[in-house]
Amino acid sequence: MKASVVLTRPQGKNEQLGRRLQAAGLRPIALPALSLTPLIQDGDQLPPPGDYDLIVFVSSGAVAMYLDLLARRTNQGAWPERTMVATVGRSSAQPLYDSGLMQHAHILHPDPVTQDQDSEALWSVLQPLRHRLERVLIIRGESGREWLGAQCEEAGIDVERLALYRRTRAVWQPGQTQQLSEIMVSPELCVFLLTSGESADAVHAHIRQLGLEEEWAKCRFVVIHERVACRLQSLIGASGKVEPTVIKVCSPCDDAIFHAIVQLASLKENS
Repeated sequence: MKASVVLTRPQGKNEQLGRRLQAAGLRPIALPALSLTPLIQDGDQLPPPGDYDLIVFVSSGAVAMYLDLLARRTNQGAWPERTMVATVGRSSAQPLYDSGLMQHAHILHPDPVTQDQDSEALWSVLQPLRHRLERVLIIRGESGREWLGAQCEEAGIDVERLALYRRTRAVWQPGQTQQLSEIMVSPELCVFLLTSGESADAVHAHIRQLGLEEEWAKCRFVVIHERVACRLQSLIGASGKVEPTVIKVCSPCDDAIFHAIVQLASLKENS
């Protein structure tokens, strides 16, 4: 019997991973936890990148929306030589590498092998460059962590924040919820991929509406940061589960996620 894998990343980010999992003998199901609603429609509403020494993107979604708006900007010129870009992880930086807009040496992010993929690790990457950073723009959603911006401001850097999108709980269609319910009440193993605390909250809200909290607590989980693991433990603990939940933390890149899911799906129930 195939183990099922519920992929909850935003729409458009589950397909390639899903194909790899299917080829590995698993049953992937794409159920995005969150929907991203653009807050800016006109590229000319973007502040000129040349106004900043550094532009920080908090997610790959922020990168994709920004690049799309930038391409629609009137009289768009070459990327300014002085403006560096940064992301909290290597996977989020990939669209920047692919864009060809800026030199690869000007794309900053934590090392995926030796560093965590988060704001704290990015701040350590930025330390040698602090003398060059006077103005920083943070591209983000409508809500999110303020830690990195606060660190920059404490260091005397002028920080602006631009919200490009709003995260809302995705609407799951009746066919999707029925498929999920059938999987979770069956004896087959189920693994969930959760990539943020907000996505964990959104999935949990759906699970509660479906009356599947007890079944959800028996599932296994792959998450991309200890903060997500802590949030998940809190949500499951509130349901009254006593036994430890099987949670594996891995890097946010697809290769690491793939191997983590395959490993969890291969473990025996009582291992």
